[in-house]
Amino acid sequence: MSSDNDYMSFLNKANADLNASQFQPQRDNTSSTPRTQPIHTNVRVPTSLTSVDAFYVSETDEPFEPVALKWPDAGRGIWPDAAALSNLVSPDADLSNSIETLTFSTFDPKNQYAGVVRAIRAAVGDEEGAAVKVYRVEVARSRVEYFVLALDGTEGLVVGLRAKAIET
Repeated sequence: MSSDNDYMSFLNKANADLNASQFQPQRDNTSSTPRTQPIHTNVRVPTSLTSVDAFYVSETDEPFEPVALKWPDAGRGIWPDAAALSNLVSPDADLSNSIETLTFSTFDPKNQYAGVVRAIRAAVGDEEGAAVKVYRVEVARSRVEYFVLALDGTEGLVVGLRAKAIET
């Protein structure tokens, strides 16, 4: 190196390269993940759903949360299809291609969540025979939400419980 200026230039270049390659924190990708809405405004949540103390067991154990959604076709016994459920739980994002319907026995093969079904049936006033459906909604690559639902024809609602899960 012939001069102090050349040496200083060399050091500045070396430091600039180090600064440019420093670790940059990853952007938070959760902001692009659709959010689901389990309760519509001005809807009364049945008491039996708010008192459930159960957790869905997955890679993260998450509590079941009440669901109460306005669904006028409930009075006619019509269940929401994937497109309708997507509109109910996520009006800002179309999740219809990420929704599948499961039987309760597929969702709960070990009968761990019998109390969940009892609470949902109590919410619709039919503790013995009310039909219960499970919708699996994939909201991100490894994030899934299960909506365990029944029709409340009297109130024009779909009610039940939601469980969040991580599935890798």
